[in-house]
Amino acid sequence: MGEIIWAAGTAHTAGMLRTAGDGEDAQRSQRVYAGWDKLRASLKAARPDVLIVVATDHFMTFEYDSMPIFAVGRGESFKTWGEGNSPKTTLRGIAAFADAMHGALIEEGFDVAGAAEMRLDHSFACPMHFLNPDGAIPILPVFVNCNVPPLPSLPRAVAFGRALGDAVRVQSVVRRVAIVGTGGLSHWIGLPQTGLINEEFDLRFLDAFETGDLDAIAKWDSDKTIHDAGNGVAEIRNWLIAAAAAGKIRPERIAYEPVFAWKTGIALVDLRPA
Repeated sequence: MGEIIWAAGTAHTAGMLRTAGDGEDAQRSQRVYAGWDKLRASLKAARPDVLIVVATDHFMTFEYDSMPIFAVGRGESFKTWGEGNSPKTTLRGIAAFADAMHGALIEEGFDVAGAAEMRLDHSFACPMHFLNPDGAIPILPVFVNCNVPPLPSLPRAVAFGRALGDAVRVQSVVRRVAIVGTGGLSHWIGLPQTGLINEEFDLRFLDAFETGDLDAIAKWDSDKTIHDAGNGVAEIRNWLIAAAAAGKIRPERIAYEPVFAWKTGIALVDLRPA
């Protein structure tokens, strides 16, 4: 039987891997980096056997001709694309754990795709650069379609997260499991609004998220959320999944900074299991 002993929600922009220049943005970026240091230390202290990474893909691995709603990476290793200045490396997996999780999610009623040797873009590589820089912790990549409509609904994301947590608890391959949901917050990708950040929305989301009432957020209008905070904010689904999987949590905001050089509202939240 497994248990989730560490959880977090983080941003993952590839821009974060480059310095934010001078002035206020540089100061904001340094506070973000300090937040990553804090999360990395807490993850290391938790001593997980595996880290589940819930993220998306930006048309590097999955494209219009094949776009699952949910997919689990299966295999012993996962190569990264190394695009956008993100690390080009190979991250270890645990094939038996991936197989057990995939099977359990199917049993829970989610028709999740199994992607052998799933290649990973900056959605995965960026947070791993900060949280797992030496690749010492094996990972389980979980893909969520946050780009191409129809997207999974916000309630479906919460339900999937709860099923993911149940799958962790019924498998017997590993005992200590960490999970991070990564993406957002407000940003626009490939649109005229690219570069804008909706700080008001970001803070409203974080305030709601930190109450732990995921079902309340799931009632938000997804289309309005994307209109107000950009197509990139659809990635809050990954945060909801990680938090729902973790179950009872005591969220602590580690950092929030609207970093305009990175074109994204950057947030880091420790979802400490209660």
